[in-house]
Amino acid sequence: MTSHHDIIAWLVPTTLHSLSDKATRLPENASRIITYTPSYSRLSSRLSNVTHNIPGRAIQLSFSQPPKRPGSFIIGTDPRTCDIVLPGVEGISKQHCALTFDAQSRLVLSDFSERGTQVWYDWESNGDRTDYSWLLSSGCSHEFPSMVQRITVDIQRVRFQVVVNDHSADWDAFRENVDRFCEQPSWEDDSPWADAASVLSSTVAPFQPVVVREATSEPFGEVYLWNLARPWEPMVKASA
Repeated sequence: MTSHHDIIAWLVPTTLHSLSDKATRLPENASRIITYTPSYSRLSSRLSNVTHNIPGRAIQLSFSQPPKRPGSFIIGTDPRTCDIVLPGVEGISKQHCALTFDAQSRLVLSDFSERGTQVWYDWESNGDRTDYSWLLSSGCSHEFPSMVQRITVDIQRVRFQVVVNDHSADWDAFRENVDRFCEQPSWEDDSPWADAASVLSSTVAPFQPVVVREATSEPFGEVYLWNLARPWEPMVKASA
């Protein structure tokens, strides 16, 4: 059984009989699938606002089961090059996006597809984005997105809730695991991963938000997120 310290995150289908639920039943993903019940506290107790149709299956990412190429879990429809294989839905690229870590050991989702990916913080999203990166965890800073109750990744209608494992009890050990995970080999031009590698090694800026609170006489005003990496974009409300 995988130890608590070894688990990076879970991708949980948002509902039964959905496209994401179908992904958990694809044979290409079988080695990363876990089943859980309400008594499976490590995951179930951390799920937020999931529908009553809890799927009971999730994709588990761990350090001891590394990706096909170190550094990034590639997500898409091509089983040769992807670590997480999605159903063949129109709009999903062979290599669509990837889960990796930034320099501060924060989990990041990076898109390099043609049609884009959405990430929802609670109930707010800026829609499909291409060549874009989002923070999925706050690392040891306890800043954004630690205040977000639910993060949902929408890959052309394949929707997962992302539940990041809590490693706050031993950040040093976690960072060492991340450093080993991110040790990249040299990429060969004729490698089937070459296209994804060239995008992941580019300087796509991750979502770098500041928290903006609405000036109001009420004790609790609305909270918005302003992306400093793309300051020309509108602020996003942090919660409904």
